Amino acid sequence: MSISGNLRTLDFTELLQWLSQGTKTGTLVLVSGETEKRIFFDNGVIISTASNNPKEYLGHFLLSHGLIDEVVLAKAIEMQEENQALLGKILVTIGAITEENLDHMLRLKAEESLYEVFTWTEGEFRFHDGELPEFTMIPLKVNVTHLVLEGTQRLDDWKRMRERITSNLAVPVAVAEMVPESKEDRMAARILQLVDDDRTIEEIALHAHTSEYQVCRVLFYQLEMRTVKVVRPRALPSSSVETIADSAEEVEVESLLASGQKLIAEADYERGLRRLRAALSLDPDNKAAQKALEEASQQIEAQLDADGISMTAVPHLLRNFDELAGLEITPQEGFILTRVNEAYDIQTILKISPMPQLDALLTFWRLSQAGHISLEDK
Repeated sequence: MSISGNLRTLDFTELLQWLSQGTKTGTLVLVSGETEKRIFFDNGVIISTASNNPKEYLGHFLLSHGLIDEVVLAKAIEMQEENQALLGKILVTIGAITEENLDHMLRLKAEESLYEVFTWTEGEFRFHDGELPEFTMIPLKVNVTHLVLEGTQRLDDWKRMRERITSNLAVPVAVAEMVPESKEDRMAARILQLVDDDRTIEEIALHAHTSEYQVCRVLFYQLEMRTVKVVRPRALPSSSVETIADSAEEVEVESLLASGQKLIAEADYERGLRRLRAALSLDPDNKAAQKALEEASQQIEAQLDADGISMTAVPHLLRNFDELAGLEITPQEGFILTRVNEAYDIQTILKISPMPQLDALLTFWRLSQAGHISLEDK
């Protein structure tokens, strides 16, 4: 039996327990905003997961845990394009990780992806009874009871952390030597290395290839140890101010669609996309919103390509980092700029970027329009 609904009426815990106790086989699809996750069940047991969030791709997950670096990831992705093998198998073959580490990290990645759903305040679900993908999945066996217990605990922890870390735009400032709670926690060490008294939590998550939850988890321990203080952002980025204003001005799907399409037509792509995405978030089943966002994405990609933002273009810096440091740039712009090495083309940088492809392409376009980078075809 296939079912669908909203996580506000049937929460994730109840949904998992129903599928587990009913020994269901099939695919559970979960959607919140532009994030889509798929959970594959066999007789009530979770056997695999998938997500369209780049931060949850295997390469980024291994990066966040310090098991590989971006150079190794770029090399593995290049090899994958040549032989179409699974990325994990390629990394084992070239000696970047062991088979044992790969199996452990695949299970951990699946669990982390599922734990995030417990923190969703909005989302749609649908279960396709008896349907499993035809492609080969690396088999996992995730215990639903353990998952629910851990997920519920994490939700409580998340609420507690948010009492002290109220915004992802806040800046952590070190006031004493910071030491990870566990010496074996490579992700925590990576996150703490990115604390420079200037980066926001959002920026740290971007550079660490991980979620804001994981950054807040690490920082919360440091707050408890009194080695860190979290201060309010010196100023909200203009894009964030606009987002808040947009949300306050328009809440109706129809008006969001109309204004979003108007902004796209005026080449105000990012504001237009925000409004179209907000419309779809308010009403995920709205066919007009789905069509408008799809058409806008295609229009933007075509215009960016015409402006030279092609996958094969190689970006070159036109300013030195001292000059860039004095400019007001977004976390996304900062991430892209630090990956420009005059050897990687856009396609390679996109594959090591945790941003969705269209957002990353728009970032390249914005940097080019501002005169920060030039683009040359190979």
